[in-house]
Amino acid sequence: MAQFDTFSSQTDRPLFAKVLILFGLTLVFLAVGSAIGLAVFSNMTGVPMAQFATFQANPDHYPDAWYAMMLLQALSTPIPFILSALIFWKYVEKREINQWSLRQPTALVWGMVLVLVIGFMPFDSLFIEWNKSIQLPSALKGLEQWMQESEEAAKKITLYFTDFKSFPQFVVALVVVAGTAAISEELLFRGVLQNILLKKWNNPHLAIWVAAFWFSFIHFQFYGLIPRMFLGAMFGYLYYWSGSLSLPIWAHFVNNGFTILMSYLYKIGVLEVNIVETDSVPWTAALASALVSVLIFRKIYQDTALKIE
Repeated sequence: MAQFDTFSSQTDRPLFAKVLILFGLTLVFLAVGSAIGLAVFSNMTGVPMAQFATFQANPDHYPDAWYAMMLLQALSTPIPFILSALIFWKYVEKREINQWSLRQPTALVWGMVLVLVIGFMPFDSLFIEWNKSIQLPSALKGLEQWMQESEEAAKKITLYFTDFKSFPQFVVALVVVAGTAAISEELLFRGVLQNILLKKWNNPHLAIWVAAFWFSFIHFQFYGLIPRMFLGAMFGYLYYWSGSLSLPIWAHFVNNGFTILMSYLYKIGVLEVNIVETDSVPWTAALASALVSVLIFRKIYQDTALKIE
């Protein structure tokens, strides 16, 4: 089992202080990145910054804003996440970047993770359906309505991002939505948050699941909170077992990239079903997915724990 001996704490700050600093850094960079992104978006599209909410409500009315929206996406989330993770790691934890360990697992492990992530999707769809069916008490109807509206807005943006008009758009989406998102979120939530939790609590399962919860929560898509948390836990265990941050980055890229690829194949007529708009799968497929996922997950554990040099 990877123990991360090189990650021993070099500061005396309590965990609460570290988390507060990390949270503060992230908020600051998100605010700055979003402000810069909105300014660039407005300049590229001619849409006033004050009218961005109108754009979000009906993004399909602005087909020429696709590239500007992708640039805004990159500036407002992945880049701030990367900057906050790097600065925290370097100046708060006082550790070197190479201590995250980006050493390469074997080709077999890369392949198994690919199959695991794709194979897990049908089973995960059960949690998606269950999560969406949750109803809050009547006293929280206002909150529930806001959550539903936020979910609908997020779905519109997702459909807008995956409404590819050309192959270059597919490539850009793969880089921004799959590539930069995978790198930035894994650096922040696994590379930083999971590590500082693990060193404080010395309980890998607690550290992995708490980091996975915050990874899911920060997306502010509450009807996907549970399934995304399971994904985050999967990424966390891959990191803990292997000691290599490159493995959860790869898994995260596969998860996002597969959806983008399937959307593109649907757009050009290769597929008849758009998986972005399809949530439910047959129970038999979901159960088969669960069995395959457990078997592959176990095999990955056997092949990574203490075996990646």
